[in-house]
Amino acid sequence: MADSHRKSLVIVGAGGLGRIVYSVLTADTVAMAEYKIIGFLDTRLDLQLPADIEVPILGNPLDYVPGADEYFIPAVGLPDWREKLVAPLLERGARFISQTRHSSMGARTTVGRGSFITPGAVVSVDCQIGEFAYLDTYVILGHDVVLGDHCQIGAMSFLAGGVRVGRGVSIHPRATIAKNVVIGDGAIVGIGSVVVNNVPPGVTVFGNPARVIHSSAPRDAAHG
Repeated sequence: MADSHRKSLVIVGAGGLGRIVYSVLTADTVAMAEYKIIGFLDTRLDLQLPADIEVPILGNPLDYVPGADEYFIPAVGLPDWREKLVAPLLERGARFISQTRHSSMGARTTVGRGSFITPGAVVSVDCQIGEFAYLDTYVILGHDVVLGDHCQIGAMSFLAGGVRVGRGVSIHPRATIAKNVVIGDGAIVGIGSVVVNNVPPGVTVFGNPARVIHSSAPRDAAHG
């Protein structure tokens, strides 16, 4: 398909996750037949990209005005920062796509706009994945799992059947979440944790079995 017939795609976030999303998409010949990546948005306008990434940082997502022919996909690691950067783009009419190719998607599973599911992830039947979620490599979701908007699920994590995950939750790599557990909005599950009880909103849990180690105040961390 000629370039003039492909849709322009902008990646929101030019850090590590942005480079991963760029790599996954550019290796996907089907996706690249439909879209042409034209650049990144990032608050760090002077960020140096690797030489083999041949597209620029186009601007700051906080004030960028979407073009009429542009589509967007988020690639920001921290859920709260991702939401902050996506919100002004939505207000200006930005159109976000989702990506699920090369992952295993069960029957009757739904995926919200702006969500990215990496190759190798396995999502079982009757799951509901919210908007602007990110599932890393080899994540496994059991049946009837529900993920809220802006969730981040780390590589090789396993969520058993019936798990409910709130908005803006971070689950770090290799975590295991037992059947029917509920994880509250804004909670953080530490790397390798085994969660067998419900997790209150806004807390950090860690360990096996996972225990509360911190009740989080608003965070202002670097993104990417």
